[in-house]
Amino acid sequence: MQKPVQQKFAPPPTRPSPFALLLLAFLPFAFTACFEPREGCLDIEATNFDAAADENCCCLYPALRLTLLPRYDTLVWKPDTTYEYAPGQWFRIKQAVFYLSDFQLVQNGTAIPVSDTLGLATFGTNNDTVRTVFTNDFQLIRRTAVNYTVGTFRPAGTFESIRFRVGLPDAARRVIPDLAPEGHPLRPQSEGLWLGADTGFVALRLIITRDTFDTTPPDTLVFSHPDFTSLVIQNDAVYQHESGYDFSLQLVADFRELFRDVDLTTGDISVWKARIVANLPQALRVLP
Repeated sequence: MQKPVQQKFAPPPTRPSPFALLLLAFLPFAFTACFEPREGCLDIEATNFDAAADENCCCLYPALRLTLLPRYDTLVWKPDTTYEYAPGQWFRIKQAVFYLSDFQLVQNGTAIPVSDTLGLATFGTNNDTVRTVFTNDFQLIRRTAVNYTVGTFRPAGTFESIRFRVGLPDAARRVIPDLAPEGHPLRPQSEGLWLGADTGFVALRLIITRDTFDTTPPDTLVFSHPDFTSLVIQNDAVYQHESGYDFSLQLVADFRELFRDVDLTTGDISVWKARIVANLPQALRVLP
């Protein structure tokens, strides 16, 4: 006798409860409410690049930076310390202050400055006040500071030389110091580095004592227009700048080289100054 065939039937589909339907409807909104976009810099050339950021914000770009290395030959130069400038001849450098500007890195024959600019109030032709835009890389170098930020510098790669000016560009002679931004190098300084609209700023100021006697008064050497306006120095070397990082270089100020062949026994300050100006390219060097 043939057994009867048993048929299997799928159970009727279970309808989700009203609560489950409500939960499914609000689930996408729940995920959206929990996710907060992370702000950060998405530019790989920036120093604060953040690959995990969702929204681009607040990028900081590389800067050209200088670390001052004040030297007297192989020694660290210290103000008011006795040094031998010639066999048996000793003197003291009590103070040294100077301006640098017009920094340019040369890459494949092309000179590249920092990208920062600044409008400064200057004296016009009729002694009125006008606004003049400058490349804002002015640096006032003192022994009391070590680290200097020249300005924003984004180009990367290998550079074959660096150029910079001792002193200021001629147009900066017309800057009105009292109207420069607070803290700017062209503001009035305690050393009295601005000598008026006709003369402009002092490029280099040295205070020395020509011997070691306590009774010898110091001499102040002021290098300014018209006897000295500025001097462009070029250093050739391999300067490497990696994208996304500050471009950090070392500025050597060798005061032994600055006073090489200067005869302080003559008392002729104009001769001293001429020799010092000739020595500047050997005294100031930028190292990688």
